[in-house]
Amino acid sequence: MSESVEVRGRDFIKYRIAGAIASFLLLIALAWQVFELFDGDARTIPEVRWGVAVSDGERAGPADEGSSILAVERLTARTKLQDERYRTGPAPDQPAPGGALSRDDFMINTPMGEDEGRSLSESWGQYSSQTGALIRRSERVSGISSLPYANAELFERPFARDWRLGIADIATHLGALSIIGFSLLLALILAIRGRVPIAKGRSGHTVKRFNFFERATHWMTATSFLGLAVTGLVIAFGDTLIRPFGENVLGAAGWISTWGHAMFFPSFALGVVLMALMWTWRNLPSRLDINWLVKGGGFFSDGGDNPPARKFNAGQKLIFWSVMLGGGLMVLTGVTLMFPFYWLDLQGMSWAMLIHAIVGALLITIFIGHIYIGTVGMEGAFWAMWGGDVDRNWAEEHHELWLTELEASSASHKADRRA
Repeated sequence: MSESVEVRGRDFIKYRIAGAIASFLLLIALAWQVFELFDGDARTIPEVRWGVAVSDGERAGPADEGSSILAVERLTARTKLQDERYRTGPAPDQPAPGGALSRDDFMINTPMGEDEGRSLSESWGQYSSQTGALIRRSERVSGISSLPYANAELFERPFARDWRLGIADIATHLGALSIIGFSLLLALILAIRGRVPIAKGRSGHTVKRFNFFERATHWMTATSFLGLAVTGLVIAFGDTLIRPFGENVLGAAGWISTWGHAMFFPSFALGVVLMALMWTWRNLPSRLDINWLVKGGGFFSDGGDNPPARKFNAGQKLIFWSVMLGGGLMVLTGVTLMFPFYWLDLQGMSWAMLIHAIVGALLITIFIGHIYIGTVGMEGAFWAMWGGDVDRNWAEEHHELWLTELEASSASHKADRRA
């Protein structure tokens, strides 16, 4: 018996060392992410204003300073390309649309001539005050556009800036902070507290916790979510994490993730529906949950005197409802993004994308905790979903009321068979 205790002690020390190493690496990643958040990158402020290069090494000033040099032909061609094709057609000799800028809108101040083999056309010019009223500096404006196609002003609406702020700062930066920060917290808990043991040790007797259908549904949903999480992280952070390995690698990863994200969706949605049908009744809140939360589920004590729980304790119920509510939102917004503008307008689509990104980051954070508890965080928990059977001592320490009901039901069935 002493040798078994000694072996368990060595194993638990290994987990603490692994937690310390993971903590160090995650602390570096968190520091890097904090630096990226405050390094002055103007991610939500437009960095490009009207202006074109006037010569090698020089650039015209911003439009609001009155010194921008605009190319009439380029702007006219750009406007043509952005117009409806049925109006201008693809042929270059088609007339420009009515809303296009013409040379009369400009004060031509560049002489004709040859300069180092390149002709200076009279398309270079400084815009007049009338044109300047249309070509405005980057600011929060709505309903003003110099482009001739319908709904062009939507790209200048204030909500577009709010959406970009949400995607760039909240969903990306704060999403990374939550994922890395929570992982760091769990690693520190493992390094300091260690693994939650079976206080009485393994009994050698097992009880059935989940049947095959429950386990198959769980693993189908879990595998699908991991696929969605990985492909979603590539879409969100691929430019930062993968570009250093080369643009070809980034392109391949982006292509796989774009298609893979949609391919993992059906099985995840099916799993959410099946789990709702199987486990909703057992995951309804009860008074036991308050006591369990107050005592921290007994995770910070090795005495085995844990708060009683039925088949699902308060922590597992929180995970379940995170899947139901968060997963439901992900499915709803995901379908909306897969079939754009079928039932939402542009602003509605923007909200759908923003909600999808933020809820996805939060779900990844929550499931990191779920995976931690089910693997390295707690001794004996993994086998509940792997083989379906758990050690009786584990069941007694963490789900005492459920075990009592299970054994009473088993004894009743045996008595009926004997009778």
